[in-house]
Amino acid sequence: ISMEPVIEIYQHKGDSECRNGIGDSLGAPDEYCDFEKLREGPVDDCGDGTGSFGMANGGCGHRRDFVRGVLVAGFEEQQRIGVNPYKFGIVASTDSHNGTPGLVEEYDFPGHLGLVDATPEARLTYPGLTPAGIRNSPGGITAVWAPENSREAIFDAIRRKEVYGTSGPRMSLRFFGGDLPDDMCAQPDLNEVGYKNGVPMGGTLPASGAPTFAIHALKDPGTTTHPGTPLHKVQIVKGWVDGAGSHLQVFDVASTEESPVDLDTCETGGGGVSEFCEMWTDPAWSADQDAWYYVRVLEQPTCRWSWFDCLTQPEGQRAEVCADAEIAQTIQERAWSSPIWVSDE
Repeated sequence: ISMEPVIEIYQHKGDSECRNGIGDSLGAPDEYCDFEKLREGPVDDCGDGTGSFGMANGGCGHRRDFVRGVLVAGFEEQQRIGVNPYKFGIVASTDSHNGTPGLVEEYDFPGHLGLVDATPEARLTYPGLTPAGIRNSPGGITAVWAPENSREAIFDAIRRKEVYGTSGPRMSLRFFGGDLPDDMCAQPDLNEVGYKNGVPMGGTLPASGAPTFAIHALKDPGTTTHPGTPLHKVQIVKGWVDGAGSHLQVFDVASTEESPVDLDTCETGGGGVSEFCEMWTDPAWSADQDAWYYVRVLEQPTCRWSWFDCLTQPEGQRAEVCADAEIAQTIQERAWSSPIWVSDE
Protein backbone atom coordinates (compact mmCIF):
# COMPACT_ATOMS: atom_id res chain seq x y z
CA ILE A 1 0.00 0.00 0.00
CA SER A 2 2.89 2.42 0.69
CA MET A 3 4.15 1.97 -2.87
CA GLU A 4 0.83 1.30 -4.65
CA PRO A 5 -1.87 3.25 -2.80
CA VAL A 6 -4.39 3.38 -5.67
CA ILE A 7 -6.10 1.02 -8.10
CA GLU A 8 -7.27 1.78 -11.65
CA ILE A 9 -11.03 1.46 -12.10
CA TYR A 10 -11.26 2.63 -15.73
CA GLN A 11 -9.15 3.21 -18.84
CA HIS A 12 -9.46 2.86 -22.61
CA LYS A 13 -9.79 -0.93 -22.27
CA GLY A 14 -12.96 -0.31 -20.28
CA ASP A 15 -14.40 -0.65 -16.82
CA SER A 16 -12.91 -2.64 -13.94
CA GLU A 17 -15.37 -1.71 -11.19
CA CYS A 18 -17.50 -4.85 -11.22
CA ARG A 19 -19.03 -7.52 -13.42
CA ASN A 20 -22.35 -9.28 -12.96
CA GLY A 21 -22.11 -13.05 -12.84
CA ILE A 22 -18.65 -13.15 -11.26
CA GLY A 23 -18.63 -13.33 -7.49
CA ASP A 24 -22.26 -12.18 -7.61
CA SER A 25 -23.10 -14.21 -4.54
CA LEU A 26 -21.74 -11.23 -2.60
CA GLY A 27 -24.72 -9.13 -3.62
CA ALA A 28 -27.60 -8.61 -6.05
CA PRO A 29 -26.89 -7.92 -9.75
CA ASP A 30 -26.03 -4.29 -10.45
CA GLU A 31 -27.39 -2.87 -13.71
CA TYR A 32 -24.58 -0.32 -13.86
CA CYS A 33 -21.88 -3.01 -13.84
CA ASP A 34 -22.68 -3.67 -17.52
CA PHE A 35 -20.57 -0.70 -18.57
CA GLU A 36 -17.87 -0.50 -21.25
CA LYS A 37 -16.66 -4.06 -20.94
CA LEU A 38 -13.88 -5.20 -23.24
CA ARG A 39 -15.34 -8.71 -23.10
CA GLU A 40 -19.04 -8.92 -23.82
CA GLY A 41 -21.44 -11.66 -22.80
CA PRO A 42 -21.22 -14.15 -19.94
CA VAL A 43 -17.86 -15.11 -18.49
CA ASP A 44 -17.17 -18.29 -16.55
CA ASP A 45 -16.57 -17.64 -12.87
CA CYS A 46 -13.23 -19.00 -11.64
CA GLY A 47 -14.71 -19.50 -8.19
CA ASP A 48 -11.85 -20.41 -5.87
CA GLY A 49 -9.45 -20.74 -8.79
CA THR A 50 -7.26 -18.08 -10.36
CA GLY A 51 -8.34 -15.83 -13.21
CA SER A 52 -6.21 -15.77 -16.36
CA PHE A 53 -6.95 -13.69 -19.47
CA GLY A 54 -10.59 -13.69 -18.47
CA MET A 55 -11.23 -10.15 -19.72
CA ALA A 56 -9.25 -10.71 -22.92
CA ASN A 57 -11.68 -13.31 -24.26
CA GLY A 58 -9.83 -16.26 -22.83
CA GLY A 59 -10.27 -18.27 -19.65
CA CYS A 60 -12.44 -17.57 -16.66
CA GLY A 61 -12.88 -14.41 -14.61
CA HIS A 62 -12.37 -13.93 -10.90
CA ARG A 63 -14.02 -11.39 -8.63
CA ARG A 64 -10.58 -10.08 -7.72
CA ASP A 65 -10.23 -9.04 -11.37
CA PHE A 66 -12.47 -6.13 -10.36
CA VAL A 67 -12.11 -3.30 -7.88
CA ARG A 68 -15.05 -4.33 -5.71
CA GLY A 69 -13.77 -7.86 -5.35
CA VAL A 70 -10.32 -6.60 -4.38
CA LEU A 71 -11.73 -4.23 -1.76
CA VAL A 72 -13.79 -7.04 -0.22
CA ALA A 73 -10.76 -9.32 -0.28
CA GLY A 74 -8.93 -6.71 1.77
CA PHE A 75 -11.24 -7.30 4.72
CA GLU A 76 -11.02 -11.05 4.23
CA GLU A 77 -7.24 -10.81 4.47
CA GLN A 78 -7.56 -8.51 7.48
CA GLN A 79 -9.51 -11.19 9.30
CA ARG A 80 -6.90 -13.76 8.33
CA ILE A 81 -3.63 -11.88 8.99
CA GLY A 82 -4.72 -8.78 10.93
CA VAL A 83 -3.85 -6.26 8.18
CA ASN A 84 -5.81 -5.03 5.15
CA PRO A 85 -3.35 -5.16 2.21
CA TYR A 86 -5.91 -3.87 -0.33
CA LYS A 87 -6.81 -0.48 1.10
CA PHE A 88 -6.70 1.21 -2.29
CA GLY A 89 -7.86 4.60 -3.48
CA ILE A 90 -9.51 4.82 -6.90
CA VAL A 91 -8.11 6.41 -10.06
CA ALA A 92 -8.77 6.22 -13.80
CA SER A 93 -6.55 6.84 -16.80
CA THR A 94 -6.46 7.28 -20.55
CA ASP A 95 -3.80 4.70 -21.49
CA SER A 96 -3.73 5.95 -25.06
CA HIS A 97 -0.82 5.43 -27.46
CA ASN A 98 -1.25 8.97 -28.82
CA GLY A 99 0.47 10.79 -25.97
CA THR A 100 -2.69 12.85 -25.38
CA PRO A 101 -3.64 12.30 -21.71
CA GLY A 102 -7.02 13.75 -20.86
CA LEU A 103 -8.30 13.78 -24.46
CA VAL A 104 -11.30 11.63 -23.55
CA GLU A 105 -14.42 13.31 -24.93
CA GLU A 106 -16.82 10.93 -26.66
CA TYR A 107 -17.74 13.53 -29.30
CA ASP A 108 -14.10 14.16 -30.24
CA PHE A 109 -12.36 10.80 -29.98
CA PRO A 110 -9.26 10.75 -32.24
CA GLY A 111 -8.43 7.06 -31.81
CA HIS A 112 -5.51 5.46 -29.98
CA LEU A 113 -2.89 4.77 -32.64
CA GLY A 114 -1.97 8.07 -34.28
CA LEU A 115 -2.63 8.13 -38.01
CA VAL A 116 -3.50 4.43 -38.06
CA ASP A 117 -6.99 4.99 -36.61
CA ALA A 118 -7.36 8.73 -37.06
CA THR A 119 -10.51 8.51 -39.21
CA PRO A 120 -14.04 7.25 -38.47
CA GLU A 121 -13.63 4.64 -41.23
CA ALA A 122 -10.56 3.18 -39.53
CA ARG A 123 -12.06 3.28 -36.04
CA LEU A 124 -15.26 1.58 -37.18
CA THR A 125 -13.43 -1.36 -38.72
CA TYR A 126 -14.53 -4.50 -36.87
CA PRO A 127 -13.08 -6.47 -35.20
CA GLY A 128 -10.63 -3.61 -35.55
CA LEU A 129 -7.07 -2.44 -35.86
CA THR A 130 -6.42 -3.54 -32.29
CA PRO A 131 -7.80 -6.65 -30.56
CA ALA A 132 -10.47 -4.57 -28.82
CA GLY A 133 -11.27 -2.31 -31.76
CA ILE A 134 -14.59 -0.55 -31.41
CA ARG A 135 -15.00 -1.84 -27.86
CA ASN A 136 -12.21 0.47 -26.75
CA SER A 137 -13.14 3.62 -24.87
CA PRO A 138 -11.50 7.05 -25.07
CA GLY A 139 -10.36 6.41 -21.48
CA GLY A 140 -10.76 8.10 -18.11
CA ILE A 141 -9.11 10.70 -15.92
CA THR A 142 -8.01 11.06 -12.30
CA ALA A 143 -8.94 13.97 -10.04
CA VAL A 144 -6.83 14.86 -7.00
CA TRP A 145 -7.81 16.94 -3.97
CA ALA A 146 -4.57 18.72 -3.06
CA PRO A 147 -4.02 22.04 -1.24
CA GLU A 148 -1.91 23.35 -4.13
CA ASN A 149 -0.96 22.49 -7.69
CA SER A 150 2.52 21.20 -6.99
CA ARG A 151 4.17 17.84 -7.56
CA GLU A 152 4.65 17.28 -3.84
CA ALA A 153 1.06 18.15 -2.91
CA ILE A 154 -0.40 16.01 -5.69
CA PHE A 155 1.67 12.96 -4.77
CA ASP A 156 0.82 13.44 -1.09
CA ALA A 157 -2.88 13.43 -2.01
CA ILE A 158 -2.47 10.24 -4.03
CA ARG A 159 -0.71 8.56 -1.10
CA ARG A 160 -3.52 9.49 1.30
CA LYS A 161 -6.01 8.36 -1.39
CA GLU A 162 -7.88 11.65 -1.60
CA VAL A 163 -8.50 11.00 -5.27
CA TYR A 164 -11.28 9.84 -7.56
CA GLY A 165 -11.64 8.61 -11.12
CA THR A 166 -14.08 9.35 -13.91
CA SER A 167 -14.84 7.71 -17.24
CA GLY A 168 -13.98 11.01 -18.91
CA PRO A 169 -16.13 13.88 -17.60
CA ARG A 170 -14.51 16.55 -15.46
CA MET A 171 -17.14 16.46 -12.75
CA SER A 172 -16.34 17.54 -9.19
CA LEU A 173 -16.89 15.05 -6.37
CA ARG A 174 -16.46 15.41 -2.61
CA PHE A 175 -17.09 12.59 -0.14
CA PHE A 176 -16.78 12.89 3.65
CA GLY A 177 -17.68 10.53 6.49
CA GLY A 178 -17.88 10.99 10.25
CA ASP A 179 -19.85 12.83 12.90
CA LEU A 180 -21.34 15.24 10.40
CA PRO A 181 -24.15 17.75 11.03
CA ASP A 182 -27.46 17.12 9.29
CA ASP A 183 -27.38 20.61 7.76
CA MET A 184 -23.87 20.19 6.33
CA CYS A 185 -25.05 20.89 2.78
CA ALA A 186 -26.33 24.28 3.96
CA GLN A 187 -23.00 25.22 5.53
CA PRO A 188 -21.08 28.03 3.79
CA ASP A 189 -17.97 25.81 3.58
CA LEU A 190 -18.96 22.18 3.34
CA ASN A 191 -15.37 21.04 2.89
CA GLU A 192 -14.15 22.76 6.07
CA VAL A 193 -16.90 21.03 8.05
CA GLY A 194 -16.02 17.69 6.47
CA TYR A 195 -12.35 17.91 7.39
CA LYS A 196 -13.11 19.15 10.90
CA ASN A 197 -15.77 16.56 11.80
CA GLY A 198 -14.75 13.56 9.74
CA VAL A 199 -12.48 12.18 7.06
CA PRO A 200 -12.45 12.67 3.28
CA MET A 201 -12.45 9.95 0.65
CA GLY A 202 -9.51 7.64 1.26
CA GLY A 203 -9.79 7.96 5.04
CA THR A 204 -10.71 5.53 7.81
CA LEU A 205 -13.30 5.95 10.56
CA PRO A 206 -13.36 3.95 13.80
CA ALA A 207 -16.13 1.35 14.00
CA SER A 208 -18.00 3.20 16.74
CA GLY A 209 -21.48 3.56 15.28
CA ALA A 210 -23.50 3.99 12.11
CA PRO A 211 -21.46 6.32 9.90
CA THR A 212 -22.93 9.41 8.27
CA PHE A 213 -21.66 10.56 4.89
CA ALA A 214 -21.80 13.79 2.89
CA ILE A 215 -21.68 13.71 -0.91
CA HIS A 216 -21.28 16.82 -3.06
CA ALA A 217 -21.20 16.36 -6.83
CA LEU A 218 -21.08 19.01 -9.55
CA LYS A 219 -21.51 18.28 -13.23
CA ASP A 220 -18.70 18.84 -15.72
CA PRO A 221 -19.13 22.48 -16.84
CA GLY A 222 -17.97 21.60 -20.35
CA THR A 223 -17.38 24.37 -22.88
CA THR A 224 -19.48 26.95 -24.68
CA THR A 225 -19.85 24.68 -27.71
CA HIS A 226 -20.11 21.43 -25.74
CA PRO A 227 -21.75 22.02 -22.35
CA GLY A 228 -21.32 19.32 -19.71
CA THR A 229 -23.98 16.67 -19.19
CA PRO A 230 -26.40 16.95 -16.22
CA LEU A 231 -26.19 14.40 -13.42
CA HIS A 232 -28.68 11.55 -13.14
CA LYS A 233 -27.98 9.63 -9.95
CA VAL A 234 -25.80 9.36 -6.84
CA GLN A 235 -25.20 5.96 -5.26
CA ILE A 236 -23.17 4.56 -2.37
CA VAL A 237 -21.62 1.14 -2.82
CA LYS A 238 -20.95 -0.72 0.42
CA GLY A 239 -18.83 -3.79 1.02
CA TRP A 240 -18.49 -5.52 4.36
CA VAL A 241 -17.58 -8.70 6.16
CA ASP A 242 -19.23 -10.15 9.23
CA GLY A 243 -19.78 -13.54 10.85
CA ALA A 244 -21.86 -14.66 7.87
CA GLY A 245 -19.19 -13.86 5.26
CA SER A 246 -18.59 -11.13 2.66
CA HIS A 247 -21.29 -8.91 1.18
CA LEU A 248 -21.98 -6.06 -1.25
CA GLN A 249 -24.90 -3.66 -1.56
CA VAL A 250 -25.66 -0.62 -3.70
CA PHE A 251 -27.78 2.18 -2.22
CA ASP A 252 -29.52 4.87 -4.27
CA VAL A 253 -28.93 8.13 -2.42
CA ALA A 254 -30.55 10.57 -4.88
CA SER A 255 -31.74 10.43 -8.48
CA THR A 256 -33.62 12.21 -11.24
CA GLU A 257 -35.60 10.81 -14.15
CA GLU A 258 -33.38 9.37 -16.86
CA SER A 259 -33.58 11.34 -20.11
CA PRO A 260 -33.46 9.76 -23.57
CA VAL A 261 -30.91 10.61 -26.26
CA ASP A 262 -31.92 11.62 -29.80
CA LEU A 263 -29.89 9.12 -31.81
CA ASP A 264 -30.31 11.14 -35.01
CA THR A 265 -28.57 14.18 -33.54
CA CYS A 266 -27.03 13.00 -30.25
CA GLU A 267 -28.89 15.77 -28.45
CA THR A 268 -29.69 14.86 -24.84
CA GLY A 269 -33.16 15.02 -23.33
CA GLY A 270 -32.46 17.93 -21.01
CA GLY A 271 -33.22 16.20 -17.71
CA GLY A 272 -31.01 15.83 -14.68
CA VAL A 273 -29.40 18.34 -12.33
CA SER A 274 -26.17 20.29 -12.23
CA GLU A 275 -25.49 19.50 -8.57
CA PHE A 276 -26.19 16.95 -5.85
CA CYS A 277 -25.51 17.55 -2.17
CA GLU A 278 -26.73 14.71 -0.02
CA MET A 279 -26.39 13.38 3.54
CA TRP A 280 -26.69 9.63 4.07
CA THR A 281 -26.47 7.34 7.09
CA ASP A 282 -26.09 3.61 6.60
CA PRO A 283 -29.51 2.05 7.41
CA ALA A 284 -27.98 -1.44 7.61
CA TRP A 285 -25.10 -0.69 9.96
CA SER A 286 -24.14 -3.36 12.47
CA ALA A 287 -21.43 -3.15 15.11
CA ASP A 288 -20.05 -6.58 14.21
CA GLN A 289 -18.94 -5.62 10.70
CA ASP A 290 -16.01 -3.90 9.02
CA ALA A 291 -17.17 -1.94 6.00
CA TRP A 292 -16.06 0.30 3.17
CA TYR A 293 -18.14 2.77 1.18
CA TYR A 294 -17.52 4.56 -2.10
CA VAL A 295 -19.65 6.92 -4.18
CA ARG A 296 -20.71 6.41 -7.78
CA VAL A 297 -22.14 9.40 -9.65
CA LEU A 298 -23.91 8.82 -12.96
CA GLU A 299 -24.52 11.35 -15.71
CA GLN A 300 -27.55 11.38 -17.97
CA PRO A 301 -27.00 9.17 -21.05
CA THR A 302 -25.11 10.58 -24.04
CA CYS A 303 -23.95 9.19 -27.38
CA ARG A 304 -20.96 6.85 -27.33
CA TRP A 305 -17.94 7.83 -29.44
CA SER A 306 -18.64 5.06 -31.94
CA TRP A 307 -22.15 6.37 -32.63
CA PHE A 308 -20.78 9.89 -33.12
CA ASP A 309 -18.48 8.34 -35.74
CA CYS A 310 -21.39 6.45 -37.32
CA LEU A 311 -23.32 9.71 -37.72
CA THR A 312 -20.48 11.19 -39.77
CA GLN A 313 -21.30 8.66 -42.50
CA PRO A 314 -24.35 8.97 -44.76
CA GLU A 315 -27.27 6.79 -43.72
CA GLY A 316 -27.25 3.66 -45.88
CA GLN A 317 -23.47 3.88 -46.33
CA ARG A 318 -22.45 3.44 -42.73
CA ALA A 319 -20.00 0.84 -41.54
CA GLU A 320 -21.55 -2.55 -40.87
CA VAL A 321 -20.74 -2.31 -37.19
CA CYS A 322 -23.07 0.71 -36.86
CA ALA A 323 -26.01 -1.74 -37.08
CA ASP A 324 -24.50 -4.20 -34.58
CA ALA A 325 -26.90 -4.42 -31.63
CA GLU A 326 -24.05 -5.57 -29.36
CA ILE A 327 -22.27 -2.22 -29.72
CA ALA A 328 -23.92 0.37 -27.48
CA GLN A 329 -25.03 3.60 -29.12
CA THR A 330 -25.14 5.48 -25.84
CA ILE A 331 -23.03 5.62 -22.71
CA GLN A 332 -23.71 6.73 -19.15
CA GLU A 333 -20.51 8.42 -17.99
CA ARG A 334 -19.66 8.32 -14.30
CA ALA A 335 -17.30 9.08 -11.44
CA TRP A 336 -16.12 6.81 -8.62
CA SER A 337 -14.77 8.14 -5.32
CA SER A 338 -12.05 6.47 -3.31
CA PRO A 339 -13.60 4.51 -0.44
CA ILE A 340 -13.98 5.48 3.18
CA TRP A 341 -13.29 2.53 5.48
CA VAL A 342 -15.07 1.96 8.78
CA SER A 343 -12.81 -0.35 10.73
CA ASP A 344 -10.67 -0.49 13.85
CA GLU A 345 -7.69 -1.80 11.84
